[in-house]
Amino acid sequence: MPGDKGTLDPHGDSSRVAGMHRISLRGAQTHNLKEVDLDLEPNSFVVVTGRSGAGKSSLVRHTLHAEGQRRYVESFSPYARQFLERLARPPVEQLEPIAASVAVDRQAPVKSSRSTVATMTDLIDYVKNLWAYRARLHCPCCGREVHEHSAESASSTIINDANDARVVVTYPMAVEDTKQWLGVRDQLLADGYRRAWVKQEVRDLDSLRPSDLDSTLNVVIDRTVAKASQRKRMTEALEQAMARGQGKASVWPLEQEALHFSKGLHCTHCNLDFPAAQPGLFSFNHVLGACPECRGFGRTIELDIDKVIPNRRLSLAQGAIRAWEGKSAAWERRELKKQAEKAGVPYDQPLDSLSQEHWQWLLEGDGRKGRGAWWGIRGWFRWLEGRTYKMHVRVFLSRYRSYETCSACDGRRFKAEALNWRIDGRHVADFYAMSIREALDFVTTLKRDTPKREHALQRVLQDCQLRLQTLDDVGLGYLSLDRQARTLSGGEAQRVSLAAALGTSLSGTLFVLDEPTTGLHPADVARLSRVVRGLAQADNVVLASEHHPQLIADADRVLEMGPHSGDAGGALIFDAPPQALKRASTPTALALKQSLTLPKRRPPVQGWLSLQGACGHNLKEVTVRFPLQLVTCVTGVSGSGKSSLVLHTLKPALQRALGITEAPHPLAMQGLSWPQGYKEAPLAHVLHIDQAPLARNARANAATYLKAWDVLRKRLAAQPEAKARNYGPGHFSFNVAGGRCETCKGEGSETVEMQFLADIRFSCPDCGGKRFRGDILEIRYGDRNVAELLQSTVDDILLAYPDDAELQKRLRYLAELGLGYLRLGQPLSTLSGGEAQRLKIASLLSTPLRGPTLFLLDEPTAGLHAQDVLCLLKLLHRLVDEGHSVVMVEHHM
Repeated sequence: MPGDKGTLDPHGDSSRVAGMHRISLRGAQTHNLKEVDLDLEPNSFVVVTGRSGAGKSSLVRHTLHAEGQRRYVESFSPYARQFLERLARPPVEQLEPIAASVAVDRQAPVKSSRSTVATMTDLIDYVKNLWAYRARLHCPCCGREVHEHSAESASSTIINDANDARVVVTYPMAVEDTKQWLGVRDQLLADGYRRAWVKQEVRDLDSLRPSDLDSTLNVVIDRTVAKASQRKRMTEALEQAMARGQGKASVWPLEQEALHFSKGLHCTHCNLDFPAAQPGLFSFNHVLGACPECRGFGRTIELDIDKVIPNRRLSLAQGAIRAWEGKSAAWERRELKKQAEKAGVPYDQPLDSLSQEHWQWLLEGDGRKGRGAWWGIRGWFRWLEGRTYKMHVRVFLSRYRSYETCSACDGRRFKAEALNWRIDGRHVADFYAMSIREALDFVTTLKRDTPKREHALQRVLQDCQLRLQTLDDVGLGYLSLDRQARTLSGGEAQRVSLAAALGTSLSGTLFVLDEPTTGLHPADVARLSRVVRGLAQADNVVLASEHHPQLIADADRVLEMGPHSGDAGGALIFDAPPQALKRASTPTALALKQSLTLPKRRPPVQGWLSLQGACGHNLKEVTVRFPLQLVTCVTGVSGSGKSSLVLHTLKPALQRALGITEAPHPLAMQGLSWPQGYKEAPLAHVLHIDQAPLARNARANAATYLKAWDVLRKRLAAQPEAKARNYGPGHFSFNVAGGRCETCKGEGSETVEMQFLADIRFSCPDCGGKRFRGDILEIRYGDRNVAELLQSTVDDILLAYPDDAELQKRLRYLAELGLGYLRLGQPLSTLSGGEAQRLKIASLLSTPLRGPTLFLLDEPTAGLHAQDVLCLLKLLHRLVDEGHSVVMVEHHM
């Protein structure tokens, strides 16, 4: 077990102590695994490959990782376990000893806007302590550095600034009225203080009248000269003044500006006090540091006029204001017409021809209040915001709002007080705005210049440097630290998670990586490979599901699952070093030996779609033409601007050109143009297929996702026997009552909840796992009842019902993409990443495409074996033959 110090080195060296032990797996039967036996040696990097559905995820994630997680959770106390997910034991004969496991995958993208690269890697915790310990305060008024004064430091400042002048040392005392003045004077006289500094001169307390005073009395402690020989006397006077003045003291050089001092942080030039720094002040997730306007999000939700008025070529009479459509807004339209005629605003002219003055009137109103005033579009929405306690109002407002950069903090997320603290001229928001590579240089320089005796600061800087270095090593040096996690691609998010795991310096751990090269250009794979090998050599085992040739070649050992997919897979067909693949004949070995047979290139058919002057994010005034009715690949190293160009500029620009007003604004660009002869876009739809995971609903399956189950339920309900019994489509649904087994609620199994252990699931005793009542099972479509249909594969269904056009349309794309082995009732949660993405492609293609469509694909080959890529390519080129266009962000060579 990890941490066991009792086992000697197997080579016989008694001076060495073994760490992690060999992991021995026997008889693994998870999902489609066929009694898999496996031994994993410590300090090894193992690549698991094979076709999609061959059993890679079943072996790596659902057996080895699942059991490691289960045993780790069981090591907690019963009290702690009741708050954690209770995991079931995977079906294996033996798995000993199993190490604690860490999975780094693409299955759980972060949706919160608060999550950034810095928070995902826990770097934010070190940065806030670094700034609290090392940063120096600068006055927001004069810009000077603010120091925390003592009597000694104040004496030095006076001697340097006053230049041998005569000075008067005082402390402040509050005096609010005549009655209080009399008591203060008597107390001061009793304490031996007889003078005060009033109107630039020293006055005796007995000669002062209440009218001579303001709210503060400056009591004189001493009069001396600001020179080095008087340092001791001045220090004593300042100590006394601070002791009596609640930490404050003032020095009045004759004919010069007064100097004010405080034991806390105090600007002597502006006479401003500041609180001491706390770590929370430098975190945008803490109330102390977050901007009060946007609460640390960096963005606020504002009214989007482009959504309210999507088409400015329309006039007010033609209904240009979309928010005032329908019967419920009849009064607003009448009022608009009446007020426009009164103000002389053209009611029948296109809005894009209105003058600036008329636009101001339309949006902001006429500036009057009360009855008969025109409130304007913004005023109407402000009125509506006062009624957000109603659900339908909140839903309505959400349609016409968009996120805007916070005007208070300019998107920095921090309140102004946090930005007054700087290290080498940079405040904490400047640091987060740096790229990882820039931040690494900054921290490295700071660490080098920090004295070694400052152990706490050195430790914080060392941990910052380690995390930043790891992020740079995995090829993410171009990302900024404040980049939102939800804007990362699947591959970037996975590598950030990998860097976070590496930063923990774990040993004796099983690391499970899911397609770590996803989103990586081939030029960056070598760097990732070095990092992964370094992780394995730190007394760990690294298991990576991967198809990339270079990562396979760099592994210590290659495991290939197969020989085919689904029930025809699940066996370990290759287990040897990568060099042995040259002599093997497995699917992976054959794919590495021969290149793919690509379709022939074809000339453009309908011209070009031209995007001019794209300059969002890091794009440099890019002008690019995308050919229509072709397959176009956009590639480049990580961070070069592929997603910015295709997904954040081209996609929303096209959607808005097609009238989809809900689409987000595209990044900055000059324009979008079509081929000559087209007044509008020569496309009917824009469909985006990304890497977002499918729904995790336990009842969702491939048939329901493709809506093929709706077709089959209708077919079953249309059978004569079903009609005779008055069965409708709902009787063949396992999600609603009617025909399902009510004992198990259509799940086919029952669950016994264990308070501290994993829940126990067993087949339903009433339906025997078939999910439906016995009388429902008597209804057959062809030769299969409802339970048998759920157990059938896609290929079986297509062969069994060749004349069912609607069913064929729903499922044929799934078979063409190489997923014919999937069972209709297989839960979506059991699909691998490659299977899930191809299921989404099949879902989009199974819907009728009316008119030419542009398909935008984000890394469509992620998780695909080389043989599966061929199936995908054939389908994409067939789409082109049908008149559609394809643009994909891809690195697969």
